Amino acid sequence: MSDVPSAYLEVEIDGQVRQFPLEGERILRIGRSETNNVVLNDDGISRNHAMLQGSERGLFYITDCGSRNGTFVNDSRAAAPVILRSGDKIQIGSYELTFHQESATESLAVSSETATNVMFTWSLITVLVVDIRDFTGLAQRMEASKLSEVTGTLFRLGGRELQERGAWGQKYIGDAIMAVWRHKRRAPDAHELAAIFEGLSRLYAIASGLQQQLGLPEPIRIGAGINSGGAMVGNVGSIASSDYTALGDVVNKAFRLESATKKMAFDLALGQETYVLVAASIDAERLFEKCVVKLKGYGEPATVFGAHLSSLPALIEALQRSPKPG
Repeated sequence: MSDVPSAYLEVEIDGQVRQFPLEGERILRIGRSETNNVVLNDDGISRNHAMLQGSERGLFYITDCGSRNGTFVNDSRAAAPVILRSGDKIQIGSYELTFHQESATESLAVSSETATNVMFTWSLITVLVVDIRDFTGLAQRMEASKLSEVTGTLFRLGGRELQERGAWGQKYIGDAIMAVWRHKRRAPDAHELAAIFEGLSRLYAIASGLQQQLGLPEPIRIGAGINSGGAMVGNVGSIASSDYTALGDVVNKAFRLESATKKMAFDLALGQETYVLVAASIDAERLFEKCVVKLKGYGEPATVFGAHLSSLPALIEALQRSPKPG
């Protein structure tokens, strides 16, 4: 294992210059909430605003967590995770933070604003895909402004719930949400899994409440697919336009699982890999029904496990009752 270079984040808080050391791959969270490592008291800063993390190569990068007013590195908004170099200035609300690092194990060869910036690592992840049911029909029956309000409210409130439950990244693709959890161990414990299902449960509750909240003529329904497996995760693109993403079949299959629920008797489909992780902690047979379905783009039928979103509280309770790892 390579030595991690000495690095820290420096910021003046209440007239006092403070230094926050950065160690290995530990995440340093920044925001207004007291639960963060770096608490910045400013109304222009979101409760969970940004996070700074290191890689095995000794590089450090900062990621905006969907904040309202953004995170800026050297006066440029961080639309995707940005690899930091010593002396970089990070602007969050009215605070300026400075990144310091004695040396890096690898140099960053960035010759222009369009230089390719790629940093991938293998990781075990769980992918959640949630889709609004009959979105095309809704678009035909509902005014565009009202439909926009539906998706905006669901994505805004739901995204916050997913983030609070540890989602590493989120994407919004048309009428769908994709959230990714990055696991530190090869076998995530029951409480990690419970957080994922809690996030989905909160999305289900938000969607179910939209009819009354927004005065809609009909309820908003969602379907979901969840899949786990290995993927390459990281930052790909250019400095001018980049994207923090996960690459691998695990992501594609999560979308196919969600799509398959439209033809199943269930509104939640688990991939076999996720089911195995859940079944390692609880009696999953009573909560899921084994199905064999044809997933689009796959030659052989796949074994999936279906459930109703209304059964999530029982699943979450069972996972939370499992002993925590020692």
